[in-house]
Amino acid sequence: MEEKRIKQLEAKVADYKQYGFILLSLSIFLFIGLVIPTENTVVIIPGLFIGGVFVTLAFAVLFHRLAMRAQRQLYEDNHN
Repeated sequence: MEEKRIKQLEAKVADYKQYGFILLSLSIFLFIGLVIPTENTVVIIPGLFIGGVFVTLAFAVLFHRLAMRAQRQLYEDNHN
C-alpha cells in the first residue's frame, strides 16, 4: 500500500510540473504575440490577451504549488 502511494505522489509531482511548464510556456507565447508588432494585423481586444497571460500564469503558479505540496508529502513519507 505504501509503495502504491509513493508511486501516485511521484506521478502527481511529474504531472503538475509538466502542467505548470506548459502553462508558463503558453503565457510567454501569448505575451510575445502581444508585444511583437505586426504590420497589417490589428489586435481588436488586447485586454483578452493580457487577461489570458495572467490567467495562464496564475494556473502555472497553482500547479507549481500543487507539485511542491505533493513533493513535500513524498519527502515526509520517505523519511518517516
